[in-house]
Amino acid sequence: MSNVLSRRVTFPSAGRPAPLLEGALTRPVSPPADAALAPVAILLHPQPLTSSMDDPLTERVASDLAAAGFVTLRFNFRGVGASEGQQTDGRLEPLDVAGAVEFALGEPGVDREKLCLVGHAFGAWVALVYAAHDPRVKTVVAISPPVFRFTPELGAFDRPKLFITGEFDEVAPRHKLEPLLDRLPARGFKVLSGARHMMRGYETTASQAVVHYLVRWAATPGV
Repeated sequence: MSNVLSRRVTFPSAGRPAPLLEGALTRPVSPPADAALAPVAILLHPQPLTSSMDDPLTERVASDLAAAGFVTLRFNFRGVGASEGQQTDGRLEPLDVAGAVEFALGEPGVDREKLCLVGHAFGAWVALVYAAHDPRVKTVVAISPPVFRFTPELGAFDRPKLFITGEFDEVAPRHKLEPLLDRLPARGFKVLSGARHMMRGYETTASQAVVHYLVRWAATPGV
């Protein structure tokens, strides 16, 4: 029997007009014995042209984090699946994250002081862009952020960040990504042996790395 519950949800993006977005909210079947509030993780999927919230790694991380006590929300960016609107290659997608944040923080039993973003590929880049403007986001896990989208200010906010890439990542190769990260404060970096950009076949390993980091973060007061 699964130890998590998942339900399909809809919520509006931020801004005007505000397209209605589809998502999946997952939480533990049983709340913690001490009735503690649950940390919140919002998951951002890879490139909208070829991926969705049902990407294997995105779905796996959402489920594994919920099993570890988180409330998780994965959703389709505008123009993906049943989400309304048109894709904008990152121009308006941060507004979709804003809508997801408001929706998730409105759920009962969540800890509004423990909000994190987990993004993969395009989603990692959008997570870093959005987090710079919303101090409620306390940490970001950026999996294989595309190096061609990096700008000098990306990820420069002084909150903890974990970057993960694959040993054979063709879009976020270590030899190009690591120099870009050297200038950033409060960042960790992990390379997954054998993995490529989409982490196919390495979903378990990648998810374990994310969960290990975020469980420790959630248990650390004031971070």
